[in-house]
Amino acid sequence: MNLAEVKSLIEDGKVEYIKLGVPDIDGIFRGKRVAAPFFLESIEAGFAQSDVLFGWDIAENVLPNLKVSNINRGFGDFVMVPDLNTFTLVPWEEKVATCVCDLWTEHGDPITVSPRYVLKSLLERARGLGLAPMAASELEMRFFREDQVSLRAKDFGPALIPLNPGTNCYVISHATADDYLIGQIVRQMRAYGIEIEGYNREHGPGMYEINMRYSAALTAADRTMLFKNGVKEICHQNGFTPTFMAKWNDQEDGSSGHTHMSLWDVDGERNVFWDDNAEDHMSATMRHFLAGVLQKMPDFMALYAPTINSYKRYIEGTWTPLNTAWGMDNRTCAVRVINSGRKSIRLENRVPGADANFYLVFSGMLASGLYGVEHQLELSPRLDGNAYSQAKIEQALASGQMHPLARNLTSATDLFEQSEVAREYLGADFVEHFVTTRRWEVQEYEKAVTNWERRRYLELI
Repeated sequence: MNLAEVKSLIEDGKVEYIKLGVPDIDGIFRGKRVAAPFFLESIEAGFAQSDVLFGWDIAENVLPNLKVSNINRGFGDFVMVPDLNTFTLVPWEEKVATCVCDLWTEHGDPITVSPRYVLKSLLERARGLGLAPMAASELEMRFFREDQVSLRAKDFGPALIPLNPGTNCYVISHATADDYLIGQIVRQMRAYGIEIEGYNREHGPGMYEINMRYSAALTAADRTMLFKNGVKEICHQNGFTPTFMAKWNDQEDGSSGHTHMSLWDVDGERNVFWDDNAEDHMSATMRHFLAGVLQKMPDFMALYAPTINSYKRYIEGTWTPLNTAWGMDNRTCAVRVINSGRKSIRLENRVPGADANFYLVFSGMLASGLYGVEHQLELSPRLDGNAYSQAKIEQALASGQMHPLARNLTSATDLFEQSEVAREYLGADFVEHFVTTRRWEVQEYEKAVTNWERRRYLELI
């Protein structure tokens, strides 16, 4: 919306409060609610927000010695400046809107560790090459018949009751049985301006995949964050709990966040990945971009799999990629090329989990892909058939056709910290900040005593 449209809504009494916020480092929508009259008064100057948003972890434990936010500076203010392009009425709340913001210092400098800033900077770089990235996310998630009280009473454990028992993947009747919740979610999202192309039961109790329609990459990132936030809000209102954890239970499949991306001309008229005369219709730009995504995928693994739990999803033979293979319409590969038409040709990155921050997922894909375009990288041969085949893997690894991906957060963080491409394309400030937060995550996990340890050692050791 533009400012006149926003003023009209407020003056007509259709909006009383606005939820202002930003994506934190984990992609969580954090901020505050402000009264509509105050929003109009302060929209140009912006809104104060404690910098602690980037000073703590997901559990709100303050990290020591961060440059952007620390106790020695007293946790001062950032300034949230609303992006009115994101101003949207919230269908499941009365007279409430949301608006995503950009972050600045009180002196007018951008907050360079902000995930939205990182993505916007990469989009400017792409635009300088005459390219406009389009993107979409497909999220798998689980739903439980639990509220915030019962979750804690059960200690978030395996006794949680799923929305729908059994796997029942693609079973239409079971999706119908859940329509009172899932149907409400997708209808509310459509009313919220987030177009849902489709959804289905997935391979696990209470598990669904919901697919958003592609859009400009920044819009797609905003919508993914607002979608995840909205799903949580709608479920809370109805006494349910969703989770986007990569692997909630070691006995069940994980939740992916398959990510689609293509490059268009800046006028949005032509998908530059398509070439009528090229092999498989893959243009030279597409081949260079894909080569970059694959070559730098190990460098950016920490963005695609940012938590300890993320790596529990990467198990042989479970629909998750372990190496940098690519293939034509091949779901066993890390990157699946879909070339079904001149508008729909695209890459599907199957590495990220649903737990990722999609501002950073899109940033990782875009940074590595633009690196490939700018350096005209040659694309390695595709892998045909089963990418989990041990013989194929050994042959491809030995020939350099593909490379292994990190299997834990420590290894992934080490590679990200050492990556010159990450520093050049994402910014040294962001790399330093993100690395510090991931090392903290590992440190917190290493102090924890888990149920697995108790089951294994308590009785017999």
